[in-house]
Amino acid sequence: MLLEKLNITDKKNYIILFFIVIAILLIESTYSPVNFKRMHVDSSVYITIAQEITRGYLPYRDFVDNKGPLAYLISVPGLYLGRFTGIWITELILMLISVFFAYKTALFFGDKYKVLLGTIFTFVQLIAFFSVNAGTEEYSLPFLMISFFIFTKYFFSPKQEASFLDLVILGICFACAIMIRMNMFPLWVGFCLVIFIESIIKQRYAMLGKYIAGFCIGIIIVFIPLFLYLKLNGIMDDFFKYVIFGGAKKGFSGGSIKEFVLNFFIVFNRNYSFFPLLFGIFLIITKFKKTNFNFYSGYTISYFLMMLFLSFSSGDSHYNMVLIPFFIPAIIFLIDIFDSSFSVIKTNKIKNIILVLFLCFIFSCELAIYFHDLLTINRSKSGTQLFNAGKMIDENTKSGDKIISLGYNGYIYPFTKRDTASKYFYQGSGADFVPNAKEEFISDITINKPAIIALFTEEDGISQILYDWHSPILDMIDNEYRLLSEENGFKLFIKE
Repeated sequence: MLLEKLNITDKKNYIILFFIVIAILLIESTYSPVNFKRMHVDSSVYITIAQEITRGYLPYRDFVDNKGPLAYLISVPGLYLGRFTGIWITELILMLISVFFAYKTALFFGDKYKVLLGTIFTFVQLIAFFSVNAGTEEYSLPFLMISFFIFTKYFFSPKQEASFLDLVILGICFACAIMIRMNMFPLWVGFCLVIFIESIIKQRYAMLGKYIAGFCIGIIIVFIPLFLYLKLNGIMDDFFKYVIFGGAKKGFSGGSIKEFVLNFFIVFNRNYSFFPLLFGIFLIITKFKKTNFNFYSGYTISYFLMMLFLSFSSGDSHYNMVLIPFFIPAIIFLIDIFDSSFSVIKTNKIKNIILVLFLCFIFSCELAIYFHDLLTINRSKSGTQLFNAGKMIDENTKSGDKIISLGYNGYIYPFTKRDTASKYFYQGSGADFVPNAKEEFISDITINKPAIIALFTEEDGISQILYDWHSPILDMIDNEYRLLSEENGFKLFIKE
């Protein structure tokens, strides 16, 4: 079973870990009730689509993006019931699930004190990758963490057998993860490959059949309702067009081999992301044909493949959040080394204090990020600006009017009651890989003429102007629109 009876120590440790997760999300989440600020570009796209789903629209048909349907649907309940606070509660629930299974996984690698420290500093490490919220990486994390726990339990059990329930849950987690973002699959590949080879070598064919059946049933449990949702709403073809084919085209269009290798080393060098890979290779060598060799083989293959597929779209550091489960055994291994080095200290209390201080030094960059954000809480006006800009749009338009924002973000849409004038509500990035997207977008805007055209002006807003997409729109603004406002981070142009 996944859930076992907890003893007093575990309960105390969970309380500590849950408090740490809440403290992280209160400060780092852009949707925090005490620290609301502008979301990341990616999050703005997912939340915009989630919002429009609550208004009766459909992904892929009414809004073009290349992520799986769960990337949007998972935000819908929280957004519908509690707006941005509801999204924050969704984040909190998912992160609490992640830390729960991170701790259960860590129990296979050390005593309770080291397990607590290992889990804490795994989530301290997460802060370095927490530059995007309510995004595909964060939403995938609990499914990745639960699966990592099941694989660990399998390889560390004396008989190396998995219950049928665990296999079904493993399939459910796999399906949920790839229905958020397609490139999440490598975690399962390495471990499953090792299990498959091991089962063939040991001629455990019946057991292998059970594994495959349970895993497939889990996948079907998720796929059937999702594909019914797509089919019954008439968006199945659009799903394949934008997610399967468009996503694949974007994922494998990163450029030359040289650029791909460069991206790999960018991923490799982000905030200790190299360490789990080196840790896995070291354990493969030192545990060759010994206990747990198969686990570390699957671990290393999966981690390497995760890094490999991240390299097709290295992008921002938040992508590395999906690597967090692999940090658990690696950090506990590091703690073991430090603990052994401090063995000359006879007093356990002093030794533990020194160990914690040393770990704080190792992860000082991540801690510095957190305490900087804590000390500057509520200094950002970006959240207030978005509310003000959305209010201005609503006050100067009427029900049924359409708007559009130029650039590859969806910042403004969640803050206004007005719908978008084109299904290409953001331009560039994934939309670049959709045939005829540019021509359709230009036609939508120049023919339908939205009531307001918004241009985000802060930071990289001007650089988001894509002249092959926007030149006809800019000409139309010059001739048919006037400047309504250039406050709150936006230039708002209203139709005369």
